[in-house]
Amino acid sequence: MNLKEVLINGYNKLKYEAIDSYQLDTQLLLCKVLNKDRIFILTNPDYKLNEEELNEFYDLLNLRKNKMPMKYILGKAEFMGIEFNVKEGVLIPRPDTEILVESVIEEIKQNNFTDICDLCCGSGIIGITIARFLKNTNIESYDISDIAFNVTLENINKFSLGERVKVYKSDLLQRAIENHLKFDVIVSNPPYIREKIIETLMEDVKEYEPFEALCGGKDGLDFYRKIAFQSLKVLKKSGIIAFEIGYDQKEDVEEILKMYEYINIECIKDLAGKNRVIKAVKG
Repeated sequence: MNLKEVLINGYNKLKYEAIDSYQLDTQLLLCKVLNKDRIFILTNPDYKLNEEELNEFYDLLNLRKNKMPMKYILGKAEFMGIEFNVKEGVLIPRPDTEILVESVIEEIKQNNFTDICDLCCGSGIIGITIARFLKNTNIESYDISDIAFNVTLENINKFSLGERVKVYKSDLLQRAIENHLKFDVIVSNPPYIREKIIETLMEDVKEYEPFEALCGGKDGLDFYRKIAFQSLKVLKKSGIIAFEIGYDQKEDVEEILKMYEYINIECIKDLAGKNRVIKAVKG
């Protein structure tokens, strides 16, 4: 089969499954299989695919037909202009999290902070992005997941940041507490979706993204409570704690932080005008 025939076939199969991005997805899958760019895919209709290439393409196409996110299939996701490795088992980076990272970068610059903890690090995007933007920072990235540990390590090595960014398997801040570490900033995008809401999420999210990276317990606040409590032992006085939050969690997370005597609590909205980030100062 030639490229034109394969493209049309792919378009039809994904369109039938009501996948809106059927054209782009088909093209990107072919880019991956042939190791070519989209311009090649679209300007060489007579290019013949061999049997091995066809088999690989249709294997990938079947994954997409079953609603696996493209970023998992391609193994890549962009965040703040940087291309990270991702895979099933870690959360796919969202644009909303860029607001959290931009806010933390400003705090670090204004206060000359150096020691940063990226908690519930997933693929490591938050800590690695901070390290790439700010050369005087040292990052410890923590996650309890083996897959998250491995993907974060891949991304650290991808950007040659092993001197300044370390990743450890840890149940929240347990490693830091046991080693008597102190941070200027703790930044986290923890699981915060209420348990009963998970089933209502889009199919590609609920079926493929890790439940443990999404679910924040019955009220969605379990991790904020645990992190706020543990942070008292490892965050320096006047240090910053910063969270991504759900749009309807502002008051609840503020109350948790007040309970642990955090001050200067500030909420930042996303581009849609919804509450998205909360940061506070350790009193």
